[in-house]
Parts: sequence; structure tokens; C-alpha cells
Amino acid sequence: MNPIKEGFGALKGAPAQTLAQWQNQRWLWFVMSGAALFLILSAMGYFQWFLEMDPCEICVYIRFSQCCILFAGLIIAIQPGNNILKVVGMALAWYGVLQGMAWSIELNALHDSSHALDDVMATGGDLFAAGGGGGACSTEPHFPLGLPLHEWFPYEFQPSGICGEDDWSLLGLNMAQYCIIAYSFFTIGLGAATFGWVRSLLKK
Repeated sequence: MNPIKEGFGALKGAPAQTLAQWQNQRWLWFVMSGAALFLILSAMGYFQWFLEMDPCEICVYIRFSQCCILFAGLIIAIQPGNNILKVVGMALAWYGVLQGMAWSIELNALHDSSHALDDVMATGGDLFAAGGGGGACSTEPHFPLGLPLHEWFPYEFQPSGICGEDDWSLLGLNMAQYCIIAYSFFTIGLGAATFGWVRSLLKK
């Protein structure tokens, strides 16, 4: 039987028990880390290198949150049954997911604000009355714990673009909106894994 089909069959038949079993297996956390790694490499490889789109301050913060999710999965995958590693990994993962979502929403707002200028100018309106104009970005990011990531890894974490100024879109959605979608999936997946973990603890 197809293992994927079998797994979803088990999830449908006994969702709570299946989630409790899955969260205790390495593959689940490797999938989470792999998804975060895909987003990081897409940002650096496709957008920054291939399209030559310089990352803004909020962009590098989003990358940082994805790194938190990446390392959280690897920490838990060391030994998924170890509750100490699970607590550390879960805390780091939830921080990355929630903070990443907040930064993505902020970037989307800045995107809308900065592109209001184009819309207003095209219709001959008053930019100031419309509240247009993008938000200011800093070239000196401030990461948690004072980590100088922009000095250690400048290509990845040194902002050199303007927040919200990108014109990239796919199927009518911009980069920030795709980030919001990605973090929504992370929230659902991590929420399910957390539920399974708590249930397994209560059953002991």
C-alpha cells in the first residue's frame, strides 16, 4: 500500500492518535526544516541572485525567522522523544512562525503603501491625501539577542533594498502575500504537531 495514502488514511481514521505518533518521528521535523530551507534558498537563489532583487530590512528579518524554523526542526529531529529538545525546538519554531507571520504582514502593508504612489500618480490624484508612500527601511538591522548576523553573513542578512518596492508577482500575489500563505501552512502544521505532542504527554 502507498505509505502516503496509508498515512492519510490513519490520520482520517484516528487523527489525534496519528498526530501523537507523527510528532514523535524524525521525518515530520525534517519536512518542516526542509520547507524552511526551501524558502531561504528561494529568497537567496531566485530572488536575490537570479532576479537581482536586493533584500530589504523586513526581508532579512523574515529570513531570520525561517532560519529559526529550520534549526528548530533539526533540534527536535536529534531525538523527537526527548522532551527537553522538544520544548526548546517547539519554542524556537513557534517564535519563528509567529514572528515571521507578523513581519510578512508588515511587509505586505509596506508593499501596498509604497505602490499607492504609482496608483495615485496614474490617476492624477493627491498622494498625500491617499496616504501613499512606503515605509522607511534601515540598513542596520537589529536581530534578537543583538546577533550581528548582517556582519557575519552579509549576503544573507545585510539589507540593501527598500521595503515594499519590489514589483514581483505571481498569479496576482506579491512576495509578502506568499510569505503569509507559507506561514499559515507552518502554523497549521506546527499547531497539529503541538497538539499531538501535548496529547502524548497527557496519555502518559
